[in-house]
Amino acid sequence: MIEKGAISVNLKRIKGVPFLCLIFSLFTACSYREFEDSLKQELNNDEDTHVNEAVVPEQPAEDEEDDGLFFIGDTIARGGVEYTLNDVHISKNINEVGLDKAEFNSLGYPLVNDDGSINGNHQLVTVDVTIKNVNYTDYELRTNPDLERDKPNLFIEGLIGFKNDLEDPNGPFTIELAYFSHHAPFDQNLGKDYRQFLLDHGEEVDAIVGWIVPIDQLNEEPLYYLNGSEGRAEDQQYFHIMYEGEIVYRD
Repeated sequence: MIEKGAISVNLKRIKGVPFLCLIFSLFTACSYREFEDSLKQELNNDEDTHVNEAVVPEQPAEDEEDDGLFFIGDTIARGGVEYTLNDVHISKNINEVGLDKAEFNSLGYPLVNDDGSINGNHQLVTVDVTIKNVNYTDYELRTNPDLERDKPNLFIEGLIGFKNDLEDPNGPFTIELAYFSHHAPFDQNLGKDYRQFLLDHGEEVDAIVGWIVPIDQLNEEPLYYLNGSEGRAEDQQYFHIMYEGEIVYRD
């Protein structure tokens, strides 16, 4: 038999449960709002404190891994891959460097006319590079024993930039490639693999990379070919390829 006093105590406990739940809910809601506000504040602070770490060096590099500037004839060695810059060309027509308009059509570049000339206030800048895979192996090839390919998969260094754009406080701002001679087939992965190519250890390939560039900037600002563009801006290296519309050579 349950005594009346016990019933009274249990009823009080039961009545107190909703009140405790209400207090807990309010506390939880307040805590979540505080957490959400602090997260938003942290994200805003990150945006406000963005610092562009890209700094284009002034002095020529002394060796392949130096932080100085590189020029035609120089080699940059990075991550098991070597890039040697052989030549630079400026063209008003893609036919001057033997390129096919169909290549530009596939990437959706309307600036190239049927006769190969370039529309608007733009010109084509191309670099001839020799790429050597010394000992680089991509992650997928290292970790997937069932992979069908047996050669490393590389990404072409495909960015150039003007000095002011590279060092802009809100940058770095760069120009994406418009042409790569050894690109993957256009229908491979809906064209997303365009910058990729296979190159085994010890092998090298002579490639052409090109960009469509505004003439006004080309005639006024220094232009650089970036190496290490997949990494942090402060770790990138630079081939100095043009200055005030003229091709740059090492003194």
